[in-house]
Amino acid sequence: MKVAIVSGSRGLQPMGLESAERNLLGALRANSGEVTLDLRVAGGRSACRYARSMRARWHPARPGRMPRRAWRSADLVHLIGLDLPPPPRGPFVATVHDLAALRFPDEGRLPEWVPDIAARAARLLTPSRFTAGELEQLLDVGQERISVVPNGPGHEVSPATEPLSEDDLGALGVSTPFVLRVGGYTQRKNFPVLLGAWPEVHRRTGGSLALAGPPQASRDAALAAAGTLDGVVALDYLPAAVVPRLLRAASALVSTSTYEGFGLPPLEAMGAGVPVVAVRSAAVEEVCGEAALLVDDEPGALAEGVIRVLEDEALRERLRSTGLRRSASFSWREAAEAVVGAYREAVGA
Repeated sequence: MKVAIVSGSRGLQPMGLESAERNLLGALRANSGEVTLDLRVAGGRSACRYARSMRARWHPARPGRMPRRAWRSADLVHLIGLDLPPPPRGPFVATVHDLAALRFPDEGRLPEWVPDIAARAARLLTPSRFTAGELEQLLDVGQERISVVPNGPGHEVSPATEPLSEDDLGALGVSTPFVLRVGGYTQRKNFPVLLGAWPEVHRRTGGSLALAGPPQASRDAALAAAGTLDGVVALDYLPAAVVPRLLRAASALVSTSTYEGFGLPPLEAMGAGVPVVAVRSAAVEEVCGEAALLVDDEPGALAEGVIRVLEDEALRERLRSTGLRRSASFSWREAAEAVVGAYREAVGA
């Protein structure tokens, strides 16, 4: 079976889902068995650069267009995201990370061809049961056409990863102990609740709150509206090689998102042996299970949760050990095997 995996342009400094996508493609190449994979990238100059970095074929195309060459001579097409329209005929599968754009006004809009993908795809691949439920509810996709394929970690990190030194952290403006928050600042990321919780955490424990993520206007507005920013350090984007070492140096990772398709930062923190404090949400519960301290979506509850983790050594050790065991159940090899299984089911259907 020959499968054309079709992608649009991606950043050359991957973060979040882009990093996950690269890891999945690498695992597929290593574990595809009798399936022949042909990675194709459609788009402009940035797509050409991405194709070169991934050893893929580049197909020049205008935004939102997919040339016929992108699916020619394949038994199955895999749309690795929703940024390109589906082929007009022949079997295809598509990856859907989440449907946040249908829930939150600041998440942009889904492309106009997404209903066609939902209606015609032989299989839709999702990283969580939560997103599978969203597909059923919002796009009327039957369970029989959905394959849940959990992600592995976006960044390679483990307890053996060398943490940033005190000098390295000092150069970033971060003092220890520090709590790390990773991600963007759209509405669903629920950043203001963390700023509401932080003054009490800082008063009782000291240290820093390190914010790693894109320098968005919504972040700056939330910071400007905060009562105090003592100990808060906005780090913006960091080189991919630095993020795992920053995570390993953290005393805890905090996640406040109320809506995720999966939840990569908590998984990576668990794999690094770093305790996780998270606002309770469906996808985070699915990923973390009992390996994170889950709290209500309220500044006081979040503050008490972070303080407990920073001050209670027994709790920290329990979260570390359960987190390491939990993270070991997520791997890109298993994800690749599940995707190849979905390919077989799609062709058979």
